[in-house]
Amino acid sequence: MDEPAKAASRILYGTGFGLILACGFGLIQDRMELTEIGFGHIFLGISLICLVSGRLLAQNKSYLKSYFPDEDEEEMADRIHEEMNEIENDSAVGNAWAELESQVLEEEIKSEQE
Repeated sequence: MDEPAKAASRILYGTGFGLILACGFGLIQDRMELTEIGFGHIFLGISLICLVSGRLLAQNKSYLKSYFPDEDEEEMADRIHEEMNEIENDSAVGNAWAELESQVLEEEIKSEQE
């Protein structure tokens, strides 16, 4: 399995080249002209954005880096394991506080009843 950054980079490359191909078909069928700005130029602009984003993501210099980390399976497993440990620790602390609060409330209720 590839890293998320590599997979996203490939998807962006494919989308960019696919949109350029669609623009080429539009030029061949005279649905798009290079001299007049039209709807086809939006596809061309999006394709350039996709290609540049894919290239930056492949070089690990992209704004998409936080969404698609460049880590292998072992690093990802370590990161997930650390996050799970943090969640378990937070849960244990929350449970300890809940027990302490229930004991204090029980003592207050007992003292009020007496």
